[in-house]
Amino acid sequence: MAEKKKFRVCKRCLGFDVAELADKVSADDLSTGCISRCARKHPELAGKVYGFLAGEFVVCDTKEEFFAKIAEVE
Repeated sequence: MAEKKKFRVCKRCLGFDVAELADKVSADDLSTGCISRCARKHPELAGKVYGFLAGEFVVCDTKEEFFAKIAEVE
């Protein structure tokens, strides 16, 4: 069984270009793809930045706040 990645985000719903994570997250620790939390289906997430960090679903108001949460995991 493949090892789970520390970080999982959706490129489409992330709220910013996933390339901005390059200097924050190792490519070996990052997985991108649908995380089944699309803002179209979950309107409370519209305008938020979110993803799974170490298996926990994290929602932030800004990408800077999201980056800070990532740093806490590392």
